[in-house]
Amino acid sequence: MDAAITEPQTFSADLDGQTVAYLKAGHGPALVIIHGLGGHKEDFGQVVQLLGPHYTVYAPDMLGFGGSSRDAPSVGPNAQAAMVRALLDHEGIAHAHIAGNSAGGWAAAVFAQSYPERIGKLALIDVAGLSVTLSGPPPVNFAPDTVEEMHQLLSVTIASPFAQTQDFASQALAAFKASGEAASLGKLFAGFSAPDNADPVLDDVLPNVHAPTLVVWGEKDGLFPAALADMVVSQLPPGATKVIIPEASHFSQIDDPDALARALADFFG
Repeated sequence: MDAAITEPQTFSADLDGQTVAYLKAGHGPALVIIHGLGGHKEDFGQVVQLLGPHYTVYAPDMLGFGGSSRDAPSVGPNAQAAMVRALLDHEGIAHAHIAGNSAGGWAAAVFAQSYPERIGKLALIDVAGLSVTLSGPPPVNFAPDTVEEMHQLLSVTIASPFAQTQDFASQALAAFKASGEAASLGKLFAGFSAPDNADPVLDDVLPNVHAPTLVVWGEKDGLFPAALADMVVSQLPPGATKVIIPEASHFSQIDDPDALARALADFFG
């Protein structure tokens, strides 16, 4: 990890009729990193820089978020996995390593199941989608309306002190409302409850993932406890490995990007 840092650049492409914005940096084998709900491609900026000397790293905005299209028919894990496949096609990449955080990890696992010939290795970072985490009311409001609700959301997803202040929560709420992403979150959750929903829960995906897999978890994750890492590993075929990042919560790319980049570099080889 001591090679020269490569500066990411932002690109935009029309993929299957949808605009997808993505960061790209580095050289070497292709690696795609997918953010989760409430995140954007820029959250992985430092990780992309650190991995750039070893890989050609792509960090897209998921459909419905950031600089990507807001009018996609679906923004669930199936649609996001298809978006990653279309991005690889656009870039002329036959296969790539795939990593994803939270809902992005869910999409990454669906990609590994749906397009096994396109994936090298898979990394799941505080992955969402387990049935145990989908039952009952959500622990926090993922589309906060007030500063207090935003503060509660930040308190369970980011451990770093800078994110725990009321001022930061106020700024984050203003940015969220300006983004219009509440509509994408509504579309996502409405899709899950629709009778014709085809998006699988993670429990049904993991046994069908045959790519070598790393499970990464923030020890201080207040949204999905770190004990769930063992549950994820147990549902994968034999050989899956686990790394716990001590000072990270749900978004280790923000709390400890150096540790996350090291874990990914060590695994992807």
